[in-house]
Amino acid sequence: MARHSTTKRPPLKPVEFLVLAILENGPLHGYGIVQEMSSRTEGRISPRPGDLYRILYRLDQWGLLVPDDRETADERRRSYYRLTDLGGRVLLSEAEFLAKMAEDTLAKRTDRPAEVV
Repeated sequence: MARHSTTKRPPLKPVEFLVLAILENGPLHGYGIVQEMSSRTEGRISPRPGDLYRILYRLDQWGLLVPDDRETADERRRSYYRLTDLGGRVLLSEAEFLAKMAEDTLAKRTDRPAEVV
C-alpha cells in the first residue's frame, strides 16, 4: 500500500498522526491538544508547548490543518486548529496503513504469547 504518494512530505510520525486524530473531533487550541494527547495515550505522549507548535506548524505547511484564531469570552485571541479535507484524507489513509501493519504483526503472534518490554 502506497503512503501518500501524491504529497511532498514524509510519512507521519506517531505524534503527528495523533494530532490529526484529535482534531478529527473538531477544532481545538494547543493546550487542549496536549491534554487530549496525554489522555488518549495514558500520559505516554505529552509534548512540551514548543515541540507541539513545531508539529502544528509542519502540519499546517503540509496543508493538513489550519489555524483558526478566535476570541475567547474574555476577549483574548486564542489559536485553534482544525483539520483540512486533505488532513482528513491523510489521517484515514495513515490509519488504514497502521491497521494493516498491526493486523499483520498480530497475526504472526497468535501462536506465541506477547512479551512485555
